[in-house]
Amino acid sequence: MKMRTMIALAASLLLTACAAPAEEAEEAAPAADGEAPVSQEEADTLPEPRNMLPGLDVSGLETSMPEADFAAFQAYLPVLTGEEAFRWVAGPYDGHPDGDWEPFDADMAAVYDRFWGHDDVEDPPGTLTLDRLAVADIVGDAEPELVLLFQDRAYNYLVFHREDGVIYGTSFYIRWFESLQETGIYMGSGGADVSYYHQLFFHDGRFWDEQLGEKIGDNCELNGREVSEAEFDAWYAANMTSDVTWYSPDGAVIPENM
Repeated sequence: MKMRTMIALAASLLLTACAAPAEEAEEAAPAADGEAPVSQEEADTLPEPRNMLPGLDVSGLETSMPEADFAAFQAYLPVLTGEEAFRWVAGPYDGHPDGDWEPFDADMAAVYDRFWGHDDVEDPPGTLTLDRLAVADIVGDAEPELVLLFQDRAYNYLVFHREDGVIYGTSFYIRWFESLQETGIYMGSGGADVSYYHQLFFHDGRFWDEQLGEKIGDNCELNGREVSEAEFDAWYAANMTSDVTWYSPDGAVIPENM
């Protein structure tokens, strides 16, 4: 009789030991490859991503964009909604003049903090105000970039590039990224009658530019060589007539020169 009791007790302890890991596994939320599992309680308390672009109408953009452009836009959407981070890297403006810029992981909340996280700002808006966006292969690698223009802090651009599954971004002040062309040529304004023309590239983990020409009053240069105004105007006509297509946040196509 004692032997039967001992066998039953041992079986009960064995079943309890086997059940415990299973119960613990059910309480843990699934984790991505290479990451430690997150408990269900921790998963339930994680903060919701901050929606910094409440005016963005994805369905409106889907209706108005060409199919290929909208597919490219969708690849950037998790960053725009705050669900994923991007790599903020040096560019012609960030890191100017010598590229001394330490890359870091950022989200759209960090973009907001970059524009509004200053002690001298009273009553900041709380979200970003998107003025327009464009999708185009402006660095010439067959992978379209996403360009955003924000009204925040006197207008600033944010340019996203996607490579090997990683999204990179850098910012430009509005006056140094005007008249963007589908070829990646853009204009930087140094004031009245002062214009510089650059070509945008991406390589070695950052954005680069090359100055193609400049026009300061009646003085014109192309590729570092002084040229006549007529020669410059011919270059301008050949290279500055393919503006990217801009969309408002609700998806409407913005007419040229607006």
